[in-house]
Amino acid sequence: MSRPADPPHPDDAVLMDFGRGRRLERLAGVLVDRPLPQARLPRSLPGLWAESSLSYTGGPDGESRISAGEPAPRLPRGWRQSRPLPDPWRVAIPLHATTLHLEVRPAASGQTGLFLEQAPQWTWLDQVTPRGARILSLFAHSGAATLALAAAGAEVVHVDASRQAIGLARRNAEASGLAAAPIRFVCEDARVFVQRELRRGSRYDGVVLDPPSWGHGPRGQAFAIDRDLPLLLDDLAGLVPAPAAGPLLLSCHSAGWTAHRLAEALAVVAGGLGITSGPLTCSDASGRSLELGAHARLGLRGSEKPRQRPSP
Repeated sequence: MSRPADPPHPDDAVLMDFGRGRRLERLAGVLVDRPLPQARLPRSLPGLWAESSLSYTGGPDGESRISAGEPAPRLPRGWRQSRPLPDPWRVAIPLHATTLHLEVRPAASGQTGLFLEQAPQWTWLDQVTPRGARILSLFAHSGAATLALAAAGAEVVHVDASRQAIGLARRNAEASGLAAAPIRFVCEDARVFVQRELRRGSRYDGVVLDPPSWGHGPRGQAFAIDRDLPLLLDDLAGLVPAPAAGPLLLSCHSAGWTAHRLAEALAVVAGGLGITSGPLTCSDASGRSLELGAHARLGLRGSEKPRQRPSP
């Protein structure tokens, strides 16, 4: 069954406008102009774009999530800066009883380390994750989903193939007051790690994964979503006994992987239970919706916590 995703938080990280092949985001008060080839509509706020402090002029690369280097240089090649940037530059994402503080990390690919269309999923994870659950977070990138799980009281194993992404996730954990949370950070290829866990007889209460269309493990292992995701989900079915005690969440930004297809794929792990699915969307300041991927998910019925905004 498909349903639209919940709206993202409108506070510190906002899609302001999109069109003519680009998007304009406000990240902690900074307007960032960068490519988005599928945004072909006219812009709603054309006068606002001239106020951007940072723009990306290089070619877009939707699969490279993290800058290839650590903090220096401040801005990778391809970015143009017209005004000073905050230091540290972080956005605040409020959850049920805490606030995530996520570092903005402009990358040579044109990415910022933030995926605003995923904000509703972070809120959902915080709401449905049982305290004490053991959750596996694969392709975990800069750690927002991991931190949402940890904020809910879960023990999390965070797996990503990039050492730079692991470093960024650790910094985000510290900035969010979760440095002491039970998070195990693992730099490894997702399929290699899962197969190793199967041999060990490990078990998890839930799993979150956001695979790229293609990628490479730390020792050059190739990953292609069409070939490898079904095999990975088959393996995960052996790590997460059905019915899962914790959340199951599968999302991606890959062509051909619709919400319906993701739901069918996740059913292998869910044991045939009622998965919901839908687009990953952002709404701009004019109320226009922009679709940037898809998700499928399953959480325990009745486990959602009452919505409560943390105090400033």
